[in-house]
Amino acid sequence: MDCFNYPLDTETLLRKKRRLRKELLAQNPHPLQKRIAILGGSTTNEVADQLGLFLLQYGIQAEFYQSEYGQYWQDAMFGTPELDGFHPDVIYIHTNWRNIINFPTTATPQAEI
Repeated sequence: MDCFNYPLDTETLLRKKRRLRKELLAQNPHPLQKRIAILGGSTTNEVADQLGLFLLQYGIQAEFYQSEYGQYWQDAMFGTPELDGFHPDVIYIHTNWRNIINFPTTATPQAEI
Protein backbone atom coordinates (compact mmCIF):
# COMPACT_ATOMS: atom_id res chain seq x y z
CA MET A 1 0.00 0.00 0.00
CA ASP A 2 1.70 3.10 -1.24
CA CYS A 3 -0.30 5.48 0.95
CA PHE A 4 1.91 4.50 3.92
CA ASN A 5 5.17 5.36 2.15
CA TYR A 6 6.83 8.76 1.99
CA PRO A 7 5.46 11.09 0.80
CA LEU A 8 2.32 10.09 2.67
CA ASP A 9 -0.93 10.03 0.71
CA THR A 10 -2.90 11.82 3.42
CA GLU A 11 -6.04 12.08 1.31
CA THR A 12 -6.27 8.29 1.01
CA LEU A 13 -5.32 7.76 4.65
CA LEU A 14 -8.09 10.09 5.82
CA ARG A 15 -10.84 9.24 3.35
CA LYS A 16 -10.38 5.49 3.06
CA LYS A 17 -9.31 4.51 6.56
CA ARG A 18 -12.11 1.93 7.00
CA ARG A 19 -11.27 0.17 3.75
CA LEU A 20 -7.54 0.27 4.56
CA ARG A 21 -8.22 -1.23 7.99
CA LYS A 22 -10.21 -4.10 6.44
CA GLU A 23 -7.49 -4.78 3.89
CA LEU A 24 -4.74 -4.75 6.52
CA LEU A 25 -6.68 -7.14 8.77
CA ALA A 26 -7.29 -9.45 5.81
CA GLN A 27 -3.53 -9.53 5.10
CA ASN A 28 -2.74 -10.40 8.73
CA PRO A 29 -5.70 -12.13 10.42
CA HIS A 30 -3.79 -12.69 13.70
CA PRO A 31 -2.05 -9.41 14.56
CA LEU A 32 -0.25 -8.76 17.82
CA GLN A 33 -2.69 -7.12 20.27
CA LYS A 34 -1.65 -3.99 22.19
CA ARG A 35 -3.53 -1.59 24.46
CA ILE A 36 -2.65 2.07 24.02
CA ALA A 37 -3.90 4.88 26.24
CA ILE A 38 -3.92 8.31 24.62
CA LEU A 39 -4.08 11.08 27.21
CA GLY A 40 -4.80 14.26 25.33
CA GLY A 41 -4.92 17.98 25.77
CA SER A 42 -6.86 18.20 22.52
CA THR A 43 -9.08 15.98 20.40
CA THR A 44 -7.38 12.63 19.84
CA ASN A 45 -9.87 10.67 17.71
CA GLU A 46 -7.99 11.17 14.44
CA VAL A 47 -4.66 10.46 16.16
CA ALA A 48 -6.01 7.10 17.35
CA ASP A 49 -7.46 6.29 13.92
CA GLN A 50 -4.24 7.04 12.05
CA LEU A 51 -1.98 5.41 14.65
CA GLY A 52 -4.17 2.32 14.47
CA LEU A 53 -3.71 2.13 10.69
CA PHE A 54 0.06 2.54 10.81
CA LEU A 55 0.38 -0.08 13.55
CA LEU A 56 -1.78 -2.51 11.57
CA GLN A 57 0.59 -2.10 8.66
CA TYR A 58 3.28 -3.57 10.94
CA GLY A 59 1.08 -6.37 12.27
CA ILE A 60 -0.07 -4.72 15.50
CA GLN A 61 -3.75 -4.26 16.28
CA ALA A 62 -4.29 -1.58 18.88
CA GLU A 63 -7.16 -1.12 21.28
CA PHE A 64 -7.34 2.51 22.39
CA TYR A 65 -8.36 4.30 25.56
CA GLN A 66 -8.76 8.05 25.07
CA SER A 67 -9.02 10.53 27.90
CA GLU A 68 -11.73 13.14 27.87
CA TYR A 69 -10.83 16.40 26.11
CA GLY A 70 -8.20 18.28 28.14
CA GLN A 71 -8.17 15.72 30.98
CA TYR A 72 -4.70 14.26 30.30
CA TRP A 73 -3.12 15.76 33.43
CA GLN A 74 -5.86 14.60 35.78
CA ASP A 75 -5.89 11.11 34.25
CA ALA A 76 -2.09 10.82 34.46
CA MET A 77 -1.79 12.16 38.00
CA PHE A 78 -4.86 10.68 39.67
CA GLY A 79 -5.95 7.88 37.35
CA THR A 80 -9.50 6.87 36.58
CA PRO A 81 -11.27 3.56 37.08
CA GLU A 82 -11.56 3.24 33.29
CA LEU A 83 -7.85 3.88 32.67
CA ASP A 84 -6.80 1.65 35.56
CA GLY A 85 -9.04 -1.16 34.30
CA PHE A 86 -7.77 -0.76 30.74
CA HIS A 87 -4.21 -1.84 31.72
CA PRO A 88 -2.42 -0.10 28.83
CA ASP A 89 0.79 -1.47 27.34
CA VAL A 90 1.70 2.04 26.17
CA ILE A 91 0.63 5.50 27.36
CA TYR A 92 0.94 8.33 24.85
CA ILE A 93 0.54 11.90 26.12
CA HIS A 94 -0.75 14.05 23.27
CA THR A 95 -0.42 17.74 24.15
CA ASN A 96 0.49 21.00 22.46
CA TRP A 97 1.75 24.43 23.42
CA ARG A 98 -1.71 25.48 24.63
CA ASN A 99 -1.37 23.01 27.50
CA ILE A 100 1.73 24.76 28.92
CA ILE A 101 0.69 26.85 31.90
CA ASN A 102 3.95 28.70 32.64
CA PHE A 103 6.44 29.33 29.87
CA PRO A 104 10.01 30.01 31.01
CA THR A 105 11.38 33.47 30.32
CA THR A 106 14.70 34.21 28.67
CA ALA A 107 16.04 34.96 32.17
CA THR A 108 15.04 31.56 33.60
CA PRO A 109 18.16 29.54 34.52
CA GLN A 110 18.62 26.39 32.46
CA ALA A 111 18.60 24.28 35.63
CA GLU A 112 14.97 25.35 36.25
CA ILE A 113 13.84 24.53 32.72
